Amino acid sequence: MKAYRLLCLGVTTFVLAISTMLRAAEADAEWKKVADIMESIRNLKEDPQTSDAARLTLKKSLMDFDAAYEAAMKAAPANPERWDVALFAAMLGRLRALAGVTAPAREAISLEEITKAPDAKPETRSQASLTQVMLASDSALAPGGDTAAWIAQAEKHLKNYPAEKLNKMVQDRLAEVSFRTKPLELKFTALDGRVVDVSKLQGKVVLIDFWATWCGPCVEELPKVIKLYQELHEKGFEVVGISLDQDKAELEAFLKEKGMEWPQYFDGKGAENELFVKYKLESIPTAWLLNKKGVVASKTAFEGLEEQVKKLLAE
Repeated sequence: MKAYRLLCLGVTTFVLAISTMLRAAEADAEWKKVADIMESIRNLKEDPQTSDAARLTLKKSLMDFDAAYEAAMKAAPANPERWDVALFAAMLGRLRALAGVTAPAREAISLEEITKAPDAKPETRSQASLTQVMLASDSALAPGGDTAAWIAQAEKHLKNYPAEKLNKMVQDRLAEVSFRTKPLELKFTALDGRVVDVSKLQGKVVLIDFWATWCGPCVEELPKVIKLYQELHEKGFEVVGISLDQDKAELEAFLKEKGMEWPQYFDGKGAENELFVKYKLESIPTAWLLNKKGVVASKTAFEGLEEQVKKLLAE
């Protein structure tokens, strides 16, 4: 009888071990299915021929992902792969909006949880932190945003994850936030000999216009700039030109012909203009608007220029 009981116990232990292995294999298969769908979303095997076809393909993939993710979480909710999947899910917002697929009602794993997960891969924690920082930057740059808190968050990320491959994104955004929150430092001697120091124009609204006489779109913008300057100069509107011309005489003749009275930066280097290069610009016309604090309030000044200027003057 004792031997029989031992035999039964051995069989039971064996069966339990086999069952555990099978469940683990099934759970791994569920998470593998999620990983395969993620890869298919990242890299489509075939390019859809139309935008509608692309949207339908994306919609199906997202729905498959949501179903597979839910099944995997039920099968093995403690599987370490969940952190990679949660990170992927957190970055699907724009794709969901494009495909018209809303996120499931389940409680999402936050990026903060991923960064603190001891069983998450180091690179997963790093990417979660980076994603968290980049998403928060939009709120920081919005009117009333807490830029100081975001800068601290970004600097903390760079300190904690110095090896993150995409840290340049954070560094570039840090430079952008700093650029958009501190007064612009710009000082030079203009083409006509005037000393221009933008810091001394605080209290006024300033248009910084990167342009050239040979640039058709730039010249097309000039009539409204001239008109606005004539109407609002006495109310505190200033214009500073940054010319990418190379011929000084031609530029001077053009300015006189058009009645452009504001100062112009000119170094004769054309597309290698020192200020154009310094600010890493890629094309002209490029126009910025500085608010009364001397901070860049808009980097697309020509989009509704009059409305933007009047709004800043009223602040």
